[in-house]
Amino acid sequence: MSAKIQQIRRIRRWMILLLITIAIVILFSLNIHRSYSSNDHPRLGNVSDVTADIPYCTGHDKQTFDLYTPINSLLNTYTTPYPLVIYIHGGGWQKGDKRNSLLDYYGSSLTAAGFAVASINYRLAPKHHYPAQNNDVACAINTIAKLANSYNIDVNNTILFGDSAGGLLASDYVLTRKDTPITVRGVISFYGVTDLINQLRYTKRNPNAYKFLGTRNVDTARSASPLYQPIAKTPPPFLFFHGTRDSVVSIEQAYKFYQRILAHQPSSRFIRVTNAGHGFNSSGHSTKPTSDEIRRTLTLFALKHINNNNHRPDEAKTTEQVQIILDNN
Repeated sequence: MSAKIQQIRRIRRWMILLLITIAIVILFSLNIHRSYSSNDHPRLGNVSDVTADIPYCTGHDKQTFDLYTPINSLLNTYTTPYPLVIYIHGGGWQKGDKRNSLLDYYGSSLTAAGFAVASINYRLAPKHHYPAQNNDVACAINTIAKLANSYNIDVNNTILFGDSAGGLLASDYVLTRKDTPITVRGVISFYGVTDLINQLRYTKRNPNAYKFLGTRNVDTARSASPLYQPIAKTPPPFLFFHGTRDSVVSIEQAYKFYQRILAHQPSSRFIRVTNAGHGFNSSGHSTKPTSDEIRRTLTLFALKHINNNNHRPDEAKTTEQVQIILDNN
């Protein structure tokens, strides 16, 4: 009897350890990205004029966006109307919010460089399945375009920026939406999902794709995946950042998508972030490029690819100006 009790206890211990492991994997799979301390940089809301919770579409509590416009651009390179960055948050399509530390960190540099920044919330899974999130992004962009003149924004100079699930939504918008009210000059994707067929194969470890799609149907997964979308015309330049230790969204699927984009748009770039997992979590290891270097590259990319008729600085000068932004930010 004693041996049987000990065996039951051992099994129970293993079950507890297994449940803890599964909980940890799911927690990180929801894209809880690294924290950027507000002591290291100004919060976006403190260095810009903020209009919060602007409703769009039906006015569902998740159908809102925030709009940040520059208070004082550190550079005199660009004047109004402001070029625009539209940020789409990650979170496995199940959680996340338009206000987060990632947006604070990168958005403050973008507004300092003269960009307006719009940050979108959208309806979440599992209550709302694909394509609700995609449609919400499109509807939010339509509303932003309608309000652009009121906020002195130039929607013909727009950069889309998304992380993880948001990276998929940004990529999908560019490749699938026709007759859009904006001109997308570039796309920035942080560890973005590109292949939902691949994600479904790991449903037990990462249930996000199934909860987003509401099905395991391969055809649905294919139609929702940027990797498999036809590229009928020249896409805007893409800038990819992806961690080499990402166990939630494989770097291989992101690189395959980059290669497809590169074949049509040679100005695109793919940057591996060494030692970084999903959300650029590094578990105490140093990453290359660093957060500051990623921010510099991102800001330079945005400045380089917008179409400003008054002044298009050369890359060397723009790099110098971006460094001024970072030093003052």
